[in-house]
Amino acid sequence: MGVRRIWAAVGIVALLMGGGVGHAQQVTVSSVQMLADATTTATGEKHSPRCVTRTFQGLGATSSGSGAAAIVIEASNKATPAESTNVDWTTLGTISLTLGTTQTNDGFVSVASWRWVRARVSSISGTGATVNAYMGC
Repeated sequence: MGVRRIWAAVGIVALLMGGGVGHAQQVTVSSVQMLADATTTATGEKHSPRCVTRTFQGLGATSSGSGAAAIVIEASNKATPAESTNVDWTTLGTISLTLGTTQTNDGFVSVASWRWVRARVSSISGTGATVNAYMGC
């Protein structure tokens, strides 16, 4: 490969990084808590994401012994989806947690445009079990 082609490739990479050679673009990530200290099956409020690529993270623990929890991340494009049922919602993914006295977590990435997203605890067990869910953007 010739010198000109190498410098052209470097220039393209630099442009993709948001600046000239040696200038990387800073990325700011924000997050919103979708569930806070849920101890029973529950559904969090709907959120309107401000980005297409989102990360979803579930965290949980017990006060003693072991347990388990499943957090379902759901989405809807309906303008005003029913919030008390699952009728207007589709599953984006399920976060399965094995709980213990040390916090555990798991998550996934979604690259899809949805008008609304929410988190729902579909199951939870264990002494003093609590879970939280976050969406990052």
